[in-house]
Amino acid sequence: MLNFLLPILKNPLTRIVATKTIGAIQHHLEKEKIIRAKEIEASKTVDVANIKASSSSFRDELLTIIISGILICTFLPITQPHMIKGFEIMRTAPTEFWWAVLICFSGSFGLSTLRNYRNGKKK
Repeated sequence: MLNFLLPILKNPLTRIVATKTIGAIQHHLEKEKIIRAKEIEASKTVDVANIKASSSSFRDELLTIIISGILICTFLPITQPHMIKGFEIMRTAPTEFWWAVLICFSGSFGLSTLRNYRNGKKK
């Protein structure tokens, strides 16, 4: 059987095919290394972006807790008289006050939502 394989291995065409195959495998391995390095670099960038985003996340969480607290207090019998009085006072609030509230909420929730939409993270 060795007599059959020896002429095939000495054939120039076989050597060219073997060289091309080995070259393709080496190229693929180098490409994989580059892709892995870029993925590692991208994960570092994403971690930094998450840290920067978490600073505005606290503001969003605080506003959510405040709104949830107001909603819960509306249904508690102990706080209902105070809530009714507070809502009556808010009815007389000027339009500028409501614009300021709208700006605060849209600045916190709206801009982060817009930023996620622009980055392709449509949720």
